[in-house]
Amino acid sequence: MDIRIKRTKQMLENALFELMKDKPVEKITPTELCRKATVNRNTFYSHYSSVAELYESIENSLINSVDESLNESNTTVEAITVVCRMLKENQTLSNIIFSKRLSSKIMNRVFIMTNRFNMNKMKSESNSLSDNYKQMVSAYTIMGSAAALECWVRNGMQEEPEKIAEFIYNISKNGSSVVTK
Repeated sequence: MDIRIKRTKQMLENALFELMKDKPVEKITPTELCRKATVNRNTFYSHYSSVAELYESIENSLINSVDESLNESNTTVEAITVVCRMLKENQTLSNIIFSKRLSSKIMNRVFIMTNRFNMNKMKSESNSLSDNYKQMVSAYTIMGSAAALECWVRNGMQEEPEKIAEFIYNISKNGSSVVTK
């Protein structure tokens, strides 16, 4: 991709993130986005047909990255670590993802991917759980993990991703009796 196009798209993404701190994506107009990004409207429309399309391309890119990383992970801790690193490397986006104003669409997509990962992992393990119980275990661990990640993001992500991943994995496996240093 041409470096100018890449830079323009990055400027638009950054401007969108800044605007999304104050309002939902549906309320952001192309004009205010272009003004914030210091990009001409014609330039914007040469890449995207709407602000929603820009947001969707960002979301798709994030989802694809998470999905690829999950598929490459050999262990559950490794998969959680990958997600934690992505959140820490993209702090503005992380805050937007866990924003109460943002639709839950992105979280639903992450839930589906993570559930697929969990179900594949549980099928490879020897256990006597029915598929229904496996679904419940997966849902429980995903929702709890999402809540822990949200707390970590809201508190400034001070701990290292590896440490948070270990914590989430241990608490998922052992419950609240887990003590960390």
